[in-house]
Amino acid sequence: MADHLTLCTGWEFRRRTPDSGPWRPVELPHTPFEPDLDGRNHWFGVCEYRRTVRAPEAAAPRLHAVHFGGAMHSARVFLDGRQVASHAGGYLPFEAPLGSGLHDGLDHELRVEIDNRENPDIPPGKPYLELDFCWYGGLYREVELRSYPELHVTDPLSAGRVAGGGLFARTLEASETRALVEVAVHVRNASPEARLYSLRATLSDGDEIASGATLACPALPPGSDRQSALRLAVPHPRLWSVDSPRLHDLHVEILGPDGGVVDSESLRVGIRRIAFSRSEGFQLNGRSLRLRGTNRHQEFPRAGYAMPRAAHIRDARRIKEAGFDYVRLAHYPQSPHFLDACDELGIVVMNAIPGWQYLGGEAFRQACLQNARDLIRRDRNHPCVVLWELSLNETPMDEAFMDSLHAIGHEEYPGDQMFTCGWIDRYDVFTHSRQHGELHRWRNGDKALVVAEYGDWEFYAANDGFDQATGSGLLAPWSSSRQGRANGERGLRQQALNHALALNDTLSSTAALDGQWAVFDYARGYHAERAACGIMDIHRIPKFSYHFYRCQRSPGESGRGWQGGAEVFIASFWTPASDLRVVVFSNCEEVALSLNGTPVARKRPDTTWMTQRLPHPPFLFELPRFVPGTLEAVGFLGGRPAARHRVQTPGTAARLRLTIDDLSIGARVDEPDLLVANVQICDAHGTLCAELSGSMQFDVPTDGATLLGSEPMHVEGGIASAVVRLSPGVDSFAVAAHYLDSPWPMSTTTTWTSPA
Repeated sequence: MADHLTLCTGWEFRRRTPDSGPWRPVELPHTPFEPDLDGRNHWFGVCEYRRTVRAPEAAAPRLHAVHFGGAMHSARVFLDGRQVASHAGGYLPFEAPLGSGLHDGLDHELRVEIDNRENPDIPPGKPYLELDFCWYGGLYREVELRSYPELHVTDPLSAGRVAGGGLFARTLEASETRALVEVAVHVRNASPEARLYSLRATLSDGDEIASGATLACPALPPGSDRQSALRLAVPHPRLWSVDSPRLHDLHVEILGPDGGVVDSESLRVGIRRIAFSRSEGFQLNGRSLRLRGTNRHQEFPRAGYAMPRAAHIRDARRIKEAGFDYVRLAHYPQSPHFLDACDELGIVVMNAIPGWQYLGGEAFRQACLQNARDLIRRDRNHPCVVLWELSLNETPMDEAFMDSLHAIGHEEYPGDQMFTCGWIDRYDVFTHSRQHGELHRWRNGDKALVVAEYGDWEFYAANDGFDQATGSGLLAPWSSSRQGRANGERGLRQQALNHALALNDTLSSTAALDGQWAVFDYARGYHAERAACGIMDIHRIPKFSYHFYRCQRSPGESGRGWQGGAEVFIASFWTPASDLRVVVFSNCEEVALSLNGTPVARKRPDTTWMTQRLPHPPFLFELPRFVPGTLEAVGFLGGRPAARHRVQTPGTAARLRLTIDDLSIGARVDEPDLLVANVQICDAHGTLCAELSGSMQFDVPTDGATLLGSEPMHVEGGIASAVVRLSPGVDSFAVAAHYLDSPWPMSTTTTWTSPA
């Protein structure tokens, strides 16, 4: 059976410069520089990684390959100084074949050269200073040494077979009474003689065997390969859905003539059927769903793309708990760890090839076509992926190019479960952004429409007058949805109300899915400041708009691995500058507001032309004047209190509250982790002093725990954040914080222990 040995420790790294300097030890995932929060200090160039490798002991001959999850964005791989592979494209995996040369039981040097400089032939292709997001560099995903038996199941990308390679599971039929799953298995014989074998596939639902099948195969000649298909009938299947994301374990074995297992591979699959149309919208297992969604960039503050598994899982949970069941991966292939989490949590995904406002020459076009094939081959077994954006975002494209991408989608995923999409109407599904103005006018038979983006750009810039280079054409800052926490109550409230208006409008369209822009703030190349359009900031701290969307989910919704339920949120800090028209978000039937224990009113939601289509419109309360103290909102369901939220006028800063944002999710013992430490500046009663700014000094005096960024961290809206990277095996650390702008000493410490 194939052995997979993780190679994320034991590496040395250096940048290649005229005086390259010494090698230094690093762990993967890794980025060749520490990015700031605004994308201004990017490093571009060639860097090198090296480590020793030794093949695992094996009784029979083996073939070896190094699998790279992602290397940004071109790479050359060397074994003992001899180049064994090269790859162009930073977002998708590749294998470097090593053959059988590791059988001597000795250590060999593996070295990787990676170039992240601009290249017009490698998507996204556009120069960094004209790009609305960042790419980073390095070995930013995991690497493993794979050791294959001579007769083995192939890697789906290395096999290079249309609609094949590796394992490919498709749900041909699915209902509550019966499902039919077809499993394609690609086998290669690298031995010098013909090999007889059979295939056995088992589909498990927890501890129960749901179905199984075997297939006897004719002799496979030496040096050749074959793809075979097995069909698994599943009686009374438990189907995958957004509210019950049931996953099955698929285990496939190659059996020798004596019945012994020669090789095996496993994957998780979800049994489900999807459809898109204008008349029925998005259908999952025959049920029409209008899901709220968002857009995500995969970067993490001060780490760039170098996010370990646990950090991706936390992002997926944040998205689900924010009220979203759909996410568009903008604008490139993202980590398989994130897709795994979407499979587990029940979040449907629009997957994308890399591209944004740029179409290059023939080499670039061919790279896009290959990206489309590799993306599908990597992600086709994820039940969460329901749309494939085989289109370059907001890029004028000729019909022949789009037709080729669309055709590749259906070649690589045959049958009726492939839905390509793009922002020009040449695909199965048309994706449209609200600011482009055709949301209510576009028609094309029964073709489905998906709102790719809404809530940001239409409040930010005039499309007919905006100049990216100069910034001319921007709308008034007060009305924008790009509001950081430092913009205070007025800015955060404006962002939330913009999203309420925009969501209400999209719900009046016939769109099948809606995706707001965006879930997190993010850095970008073309602008000196990060885009503050997220409903959470770059450190994943919620803004008012987060609570608006969270309150659009019905109070009865919750699930394994995430929390929902009844919610109520007062969109105010209740200071002398606060608006006396208090906005409360809630998914309850009624909300009662009181001030210092005195009732203000008990109301049902306000439904106006701006909010009438929202599942849960806001509640509005008028107060005659500002009186310092405590506002309390109580949400009622069936006449009984179900949720409660208080805000209190802050006093003088008196203490710090330090928390570690782990969402009760820990890394495995052999994995690194990234965590955010948040420090709130509070008054004596524990109320956040949301108007304070300044600087916070952090210290992490624990071996294996590294503070990313040594300079004092900026206090924004009364909160300072620091990112801590943990080496594998570190399950606790201490962190200290000191507020530098306090007139008296103000410090705090805490110790974090992994929940894993």
